[in-house]
Amino acid sequence: MLLCLGAALAGCGSPDVPQPEQIVGRTLEEGFERANQLTASRSQLQIDAYIRRMGLEGLTQDQQGLVYRIEGKPLGPRPVEGVSIALAYSAELLDGTPCGSADTINPVEFVLGHRDQAAGLEEVVRQMAPGQTALAIVPPHMGYGLVGDGKLIPPHAAVVYHIHWMRYTRGDRQ
Repeated sequence: MLLCLGAALAGCGSPDVPQPEQIVGRTLEEGFERANQLTASRSQLQIDAYIRRMGLEGLTQDQQGLVYRIEGKPLGPRPVEGVSIALAYSAELLDGTPCGSADTINPVEFVLGHRDQAAGLEEVVRQMAPGQTALAIVPPHMGYGLVGDGKLIPPHAAVVYHIHWMRYTRGDRQ
């Protein structure tokens, strides 16, 4: 009898049997993955509704959910990493609430690839050239994500950008 009990207890520490911490960790991870999927689906539905409501056509959507349309004749080549870019833009939430702007007198300048701006904005600029304009709808995971910007952009918000690429200069702005 004692021999059977000893054998049973020895099997309790088996590496094949998941420990409670592993089960909880796996369950939490699966829960977070599911929450992220639901959030992404909700964002995509909101973006699709905005596109229908505004009657937008001729848009491109990439695999990450970034939606954009580029117009106008390019006045030069597309940018490369490390180029300083000057943009005029206006930004709004899907409900039309303004949430940012830069005009031709005071454009926003940033170095492409330094991640100074939302990833979605940088991605659209990579597809543009000076002189072109773009409409871009940046989903939350490529914009300001879970926390927003702490000012005008709330958590989980998609942002609509109207962009005019003015100019660029080669080199880093360090």
